[in-house]
Amino acid sequence: MNEHRRFDRENPWLFVFVNVVVGIVVVSAIQTLLFDGSLTGALIEGTALGLACGVTLFYLRDNTVRS
Repeated sequence: MNEHRRFDRENPWLFVFVNVVVGIVVVSAIQTLLFDGSLTGALIEGTALGLACGVTLFYLRDNTVRS
């Protein structure tokens, strides 16, 4: 009855998703607040940045643990 779901930080989907969200927030904030850029472009760039960083960091973390 008292089952609790916890976030598994080793889950690759969650790791990449969090990186994408952080990338979107950071790029959107920088582009709209500092450079008056478009929000659509910021969302696309933030998604690409977060996806690239998430996959790369997960790959590097996974390979360094095995060595």
